[in-house]
Amino acid sequence: MRSTFPSLWTLVRPYRWRYLVGLSCIVISLWLKLQIPQYFWGTLSELLELDRGTGDLDTTQAASLITQAALLIFGASLLIAPIRTASRLLILGTSRKISRDLLAKIFARLLELAPSFYSRNPTGQLMSRAINDREYVRSLAGAVLMYIVETITLYAIAIPLMIDIDAELALLALAPYPLFLIFARYIAVRIQTTARAAQNALAAITEKTDESLSGQLVIKTLTLEDADFEKFTVRCEEFRQLNLHVAKLRALMISSMMGLAGISTMLVLYQGGAQVARGEMEFKDFGVLLTYLAWLAVPTRTLGFVISSLKRGTAAHERVLEVLDSAVELRQEMHTARTPEVSHAALRVQNLSVVYPPFSEQPHLEGSLPPEHIGSHADVERTVLDNIELEVPPGTTLGIVGHTGSGKTTLARVLARQLEVPTGTVFVDGQDITSFPLENLREQVGYVPQDAFLFSESLRANVSLSQPDASEEAVLAALAGAQLSKDLDQLPEGLDTIIGERGVNLSGGQRQRTALARVLLFAPKLLILDDTLSAVDTNTAESILEYLRPFAAGRTTILIAHRLSSLSHAEQIIVLENGKIVERGTHAQLLALGGHYSSTWELQQESEDNAVRASQLEQELEQGFEDGAEQ
Repeated sequence: MRSTFPSLWTLVRPYRWRYLVGLSCIVISLWLKLQIPQYFWGTLSELLELDRGTGDLDTTQAASLITQAALLIFGASLLIAPIRTASRLLILGTSRKISRDLLAKIFARLLELAPSFYSRNPTGQLMSRAINDREYVRSLAGAVLMYIVETITLYAIAIPLMIDIDAELALLALAPYPLFLIFARYIAVRIQTTARAAQNALAAITEKTDESLSGQLVIKTLTLEDADFEKFTVRCEEFRQLNLHVAKLRALMISSMMGLAGISTMLVLYQGGAQVARGEMEFKDFGVLLTYLAWLAVPTRTLGFVISSLKRGTAAHERVLEVLDSAVELRQEMHTARTPEVSHAALRVQNLSVVYPPFSEQPHLEGSLPPEHIGSHADVERTVLDNIELEVPPGTTLGIVGHTGSGKTTLARVLARQLEVPTGTVFVDGQDITSFPLENLREQVGYVPQDAFLFSESLRANVSLSQPDASEEAVLAALAGAQLSKDLDQLPEGLDTIIGERGVNLSGGQRQRTALARVLLFAPKLLILDDTLSAVDTNTAESILEYLRPFAAGRTTILIAHRLSSLSHAEQIIVLENGKIVERGTHAQLLALGGHYSSTWELQQESEDNAVRASQLEQELEQGFEDGAEQ
């Protein structure tokens, strides 16, 4: 992972001139501020000399001196106010621009990362980095930087002036500072470590909140409210304890700074006061030096807060860098002189194996790996696909069946280019799938996963997601093909009904059919349906399949289903078991083979026959009751 400050510079560099002007304003305003004690104490010293010399103060001359000093101080203040304001507008305003740029970078990176990244890292962890940690980075590039520069500048200007007044007294005042720097470094390291742990705990709270809100139906159905609240409380308590520890460390540092400032002031008063009394030091110089020391005490007291904020911002930026530096995983290797394009969507897979390493060994963001996975006996390497060989001619349908966990979805995701595969294993139209630019390939692939994801927008917007300019007739045609048009009357606003977050206002079958309609409108050259009709009743599924047959003509189709009747028309069917192809052929060939496919078909047919007989018996009973009532 990149180091913090070079990567921060990449964010700051576009605004370096704004920062340069802003920091220059800080230097100018502090230099003007440090002139004020010279005017004040110089005038006071002259007034004392006049009084001491004549014994009778000339009021006219005194008024002139006071007026002159007041005008100088007022003029300096008039200059300081706009310059100081400009410094804050430039630095703090620019930090908000950097925050905006950082958010854009995070979001752009999240769009580039492969789906496997999201399966390893919970949404709450990503949200925490994009929102909470980004705010700490904004503070680092704004207020923290401004206060650090102000403190350094004040020390850089004031200390030489103090030494010029009285080197011995100035060095005596600064003597305790080296000890503090050693102590501050020790505390700052502990603050950074604890602050990072606190930010991880905040990410865990965000993750738990997202999980609980998304799973409210399950929580309420199983009456898990108390148990879920207890889990949430445990995470909040951990966050509270870590923040209390950070607050204690901050308080320790701030109180040390205040004590240091008090010791320095005491030493100057004791030594300098004696020198003034003995006439070894002018009253003006003593007053100016004491004022400078008092002004140095203010940033010194807040230096503890600034250092802790610096460490917290650094830790936050490191967490953001985890996302920005995450590997994209999906390679795009150009092996040809021209960019390949999908023309017929002919598929060929040879010697394809997909092996998942133990979950704990896969790359995770800090705090994303559940503790129960560490050292678990169940956390082992898994071979999901083992030496797959198949060929799908263009415009044909491949059916895939197999029990749960046999590798069907993994194969679908490989063909949809959502998982990384070795070169030379998957080919589209004779070209290695890794040689296609992802955007070009996915423009011709329509993939409907098992769990349909819908956005909290209108039904129209969800269906026309990939074709925002599609006409209403085209949208209605896609809905008709997915057998969803007949459900429009049930929606209060028809196509313009907001379907809620993740389609919460729709049934499971309606969500699946909406996702299917989206792909039908998209009209890709390669259509991949991963058990898309699992939540749809048999009659509706048959109607959808009837529509898909002419729609799939000329398109390569991958159809995954548990209901074998949905696959009977496919030109080729494969049976997966433990990641291997154990049977292959047409529907008739597999029935004749008498293997797993044949036995599953017989069981499903028997189940359907029983369902038909049960329905007939129910109708006969209802008819009997009606006849008895009439008699």
